[in-house]
Amino acid sequence: MKRKIMIIGIVIVLIIESVFIYNLFKSNKSQILQDIKTVDVFDNKNKTLSIMIQQDETLEYKEDTSRTTWPSRDEYMYAGSKCVGEDGTDLGDSTKYINFEETSPNPTVTIKTKKTIYCTLYFGKARPVMEVLRAKGKETFAGGGEQNTVVDGMYRFYGTASQVTNNYICLGDENPDVCKTNPDNLYRIIGVTTDGKLKVIKASKSSKQKWGSSDFDGVSWSGSITYRYLNGTSSEQFYGLLDGKIKELIEKHTWNMEYYNDETSWPSSNPTSDSIKNGTVSNYIGLMYATDYQNAGPVGKTNWLYIQNGMSGNEEESEWTMSYFGYNSRQWNPYSYTAWVCSSGRISNTPVKGEFAVRPVFYLIPGIGLSGEGIEERPFTITKMLTS
Repeated sequence: MKRKIMIIGIVIVLIIESVFIYNLFKSNKSQILQDIKTVDVFDNKNKTLSIMIQQDETLEYKEDTSRTTWPSRDEYMYAGSKCVGEDGTDLGDSTKYINFEETSPNPTVTIKTKKTIYCTLYFGKARPVMEVLRAKGKETFAGGGEQNTVVDGMYRFYGTASQVTNNYICLGDENPDVCKTNPDNLYRIIGVTTDGKLKVIKASKSSKQKWGSSDFDGVSWSGSITYRYLNGTSSEQFYGLLDGKIKELIEKHTWNMEYYNDETSWPSSNPTSDSIKNGTVSNYIGLMYATDYQNAGPVGKTNWLYIQNGMSGNEEESEWTMSYFGYNSRQWNPYSYTAWVCSSGRISNTPVKGEFAVRPVFYLIPGIGLSGEGIEERPFTITKMLTS
């Protein structure tokens, strides 16, 4: 009898708990649905949302308080957003709180929370590459003030990580928010060639790779394991994994190559670079040259091109360059060497069997237009092709 009473009691408790959990789930589900609000008409009286428009002359952003609708695609391109809390604290990834959509006939903004937040949406126009980078780069692009300095065949960004903060570019979509959900699409602009092609490097590593299978291999760049990984078309290789929209933007490039066979130490002999060549190879993907790193800023951890400074969350580590040093035939140390940027931030050479970080580099086709701010939170995007 006592056992039956106990069983009945347990059943009653389970029923009560089930009803409670169901009501709690129902309440939470209802709360989530109520948190979604679509704003298709801009009301300036509601100060929780504001619009910033890029100015034609300065390319700086200025608040527009006269609008009653979101800017359409025919006027401006969406360039990202920023949200802060009631106390003014930056909330970080704004896509967690709002979402901008190019809907017809008018764009809409979806608010994803009932919390009191203040969000600013940025809008700009597609402009020629050099015009944008000269305006945004100020003292860090192409020699600073005069901004007409060509170094090793390119107009380049130069400075420390704290100085060069506006050369981020999001590839694969015209909406820069894509890089918040897919950081693999985020790159940094190394510079621009004299014929208008952007040279970009992935903001984070794509993998770790060996250069050669043996320290005794006399392996040039085009014969290296890293080269095959970067340009291979399988689902496990970098080019094969790239989004089709990004592939359409990459120009097949003739990379300058170098193969030393001497006993000198890098960099006393001239390394491979954009202007120095001892042979070439034509393909889509490469790595930075050792001189790209030298020409980007002070050699060390403060250089903006040092891997830890590539984007938020990167760690200190060593990475390959594509400046192959060559095969050292001395009997006491007969190794193949390649220039690398080691974890200390300095440039040296190391045997090819080492496994280090790889950050792909490639050139974009000429004639593109840039929109946006170029900072990590709101990077440049390629919005359309321009004729000049």
